[in-house]
Amino acid sequence: MKPLTLKHDGQPLNQLIAKLQGHMTRYGYQLIETPIIEKADLFLTKAGDQVAERLFTFERHGHNLALRPEFTAAAAHLYITTKHKTPVRWQFNGPIFEDNPSDPTQQYQHYSSGAELIGLAGPIAEAEIISMAVQGLKELEIEDWTLVIGHVGLTRHLLASFDLDPRTQHFILSHRDMLRYGSKGKINLLALLAQYIPYMERQHPEYISQNSAEDLLEVLLNTTANASTMGGRSRDDIARRLLRKRQQGAQATQIKDALYFLQKWMNIRSTPAWAMDDIENFVGYDVDAAALYADWQTVIQLLQAYQIPLERVMIQPDLARTWDYYTGLVFEIRTETGLQLAGGGRYDELTRLIGGVDSVPAVGFAYYVDRLLRILPKAHIEQPRTFYLLMNVSNSAIAAQWATELRKRSINIILTDQAEHTANAIISLQVDTNGNLLLGRKTYTFETIDLLVKTLNGR
Repeated sequence: MKPLTLKHDGQPLNQLIAKLQGHMTRYGYQLIETPIIEKADLFLTKAGDQVAERLFTFERHGHNLALRPEFTAAAAHLYITTKHKTPVRWQFNGPIFEDNPSDPTQQYQHYSSGAELIGLAGPIAEAEIISMAVQGLKELEIEDWTLVIGHVGLTRHLLASFDLDPRTQHFILSHRDMLRYGSKGKINLLALLAQYIPYMERQHPEYISQNSAEDLLEVLLNTTANASTMGGRSRDDIARRLLRKRQQGAQATQIKDALYFLQKWMNIRSTPAWAMDDIENFVGYDVDAAALYADWQTVIQLLQAYQIPLERVMIQPDLARTWDYYTGLVFEIRTETGLQLAGGGRYDELTRLIGGVDSVPAVGFAYYVDRLLRILPKAHIEQPRTFYLLMNVSNSAIAAQWATELRKRSINIILTDQAEHTANAIISLQVDTNGNLLLGRKTYTFETIDLLVKTLNGR
């Protein structure tokens, strides 16, 4: 089994995390710690199939446990269990884990840093989270970025006007990328859908009855009532087959119209100045859609106030990090080559899904730290200055005293008895026979140690 390791060393990682942590602290976000091991149900509740398949799970004492794949669910759970009544601003960082059986070269452990704003609704919260994510990259002096914004809530709302049953709608949204291949893609999607619906009916008999109970009752009443079976099939079986044919015929036009809408919706990819006008055309006179659109416009205006240039913003309304629990605005930050550096969005229903009494407005994001380290400017990574202090058996005690006093003053000291270390060092120290410290041709005593510290710090 591949070891759980990171490809980078600790020094750049620690510096990067310290920068991001300080940045988010200035926005008022408090650092929280969450367990690495949690009950698997906590993550499975919010996970789509892709996350569930990559979850590291194991059993202990009758409990199904998992290594955390992310921080959001744990933060939402903490909010519930601590019974907060006011908004909280939390930040997090630490290792996360994912398993991809199809990729033998992948790293199982990654590093994540980000924030959650729980308990605050509306565009103010969304703009704060998005701007904080973008400004964090500026803090790291990363200039190659584009902010991409979509809206799960508005997409779902507009698609709901075609009156598709929930599972069909979810299937179409999850496979919408096939529509990018034109008519051939649409044909392939419809073929998959034709296989999917009968499968769902076999696996979940309630699939029809929950969505069309009145239609099913009507068909049952119209079938022969004098026999319990017909041709070896029960009246219930026959009714379901007839109802399915009726539904498929009725939904054929709706599905066709929905796919036509999605194709046009997915074609919107531009800066806010152009894209928002196109989106407004889809909104029309729909009052609820207009409210979602207005909030989206407010977010864009607030991003300008946060000094985020709109020419670096791309509107892609069908953007969806996952359809399983995001409820509103979603966003990603990408490089010019498409490398995702961060992402997040609004997830107002998560607290209820994981056991809370009510839904709570929430929005958050996470940085993909491993990727940030890959593109972090080398000049931005400060290598700590470390000095060698040559010692031997006769002066080891006084050398240890010097090392201790210098370390108290934040000077990094390595004690060594190997002269080649000091020979290769840019700056090396040694103790003379009087117990004083030699730096080049200068001699320092404990009384002049502060002058030595200034010299070592380059001042």
